[in-house]
Amino acid sequence: MSEAAETSGTGAAAPSPGRPSLLRAYGSVGAATLFWSSNVVAVKYILEDFPAFPAALIRITLAAVTLAAIRLAQRKPFSVRTKDRGVLLQLGVAGIAWSFLLFTTALAYTSVAHAVFLGAVTPLAVLLLARLEGQERITLMKLAGLLVCLLGVVFLALDKTKGTASHWTGDLLAFAGMWCFAFFTVRSKRLAEHYDSFSLNTYAFLIAAFFCLPFLFWSFSTVPWAQVSWVGWAALLYSATFGSAGAYLTYYHSLRTLTASQVAAFQYVQPILSTGFGVAFLAETWGVGFEAGAALILVGMFLAERR
Repeated sequence: MSEAAETSGTGAAAPSPGRPSLLRAYGSVGAATLFWSSNVVAVKYILEDFPAFPAALIRITLAAVTLAAIRLAQRKPFSVRTKDRGVLLQLGVAGIAWSFLLFTTALAYTSVAHAVFLGAVTPLAVLLLARLEGQERITLMKLAGLLVCLLGVVFLALDKTKGTASHWTGDLLAFAGMWCFAFFTVRSKRLAEHYDSFSLNTYAFLIAAFFCLPFLFWSFSTVPWAQVSWVGWAALLYSATFGSAGAYLTYYHSLRTLTASQVAAFQYVQPILSTGFGVAFLAETWGVGFEAGAALILVGMFLAERR
């Protein structure tokens, strides 16, 4: 789930940025893609030891602590304008807390493959919400991409191959979580002129963590602490650090050097890579319905990005 300037050279013009910078930037976006793709499998391992509700709350809290610690290490102040508090509250509760809760719970009922390809529809959901807020206009090509993606979602929902861990409940929860993330993306643009991306996400995660705190303490009684394996703890730590803050930081580091068109290709790699991890680590399988749905979603994403 990723949400930018184009550089071109002619003749003997010196390339800018230089080759080392480009290599570092591509390494950064590659690392971000790897972190996000593997994070879904990490959540699956977490759910083997933790109930879904406390697992989501712990992930939110640890991610918020990680982002806040990085900000403190950078010696940057925590400063929010009074008039922005309402929007930040919406971002933290609806955009972060609910998207984490829905997506984590979804993975208790559906497969990695289903969850990531449903999440891949996020750019289309962003397009629709942005249109409602007057931020975007829907062209014929974008509409075609939207319809193709929706057809792909239908194929995914109908894919119930014997032996898969997918269920319509999980697919529905993942789809709902995707809309929460899309809401975060669109609504956060209202504050983009006044806060950098890292600050905005840090504040939103902290608000989400404070919102979840009472429920977190209450949910502790449902966790079989003595039975949590080292794999569960390691997966939880990975998800809260590399899978969230680490992925975010490396992704936005790459945007300092690369253009949006250079980064765009990686969003097609992420669901495919996650699906591969699901096969390698969780022995997941899928049927023809999934293959057709996944292909349609990727084609729809491609069409929606055409001018």
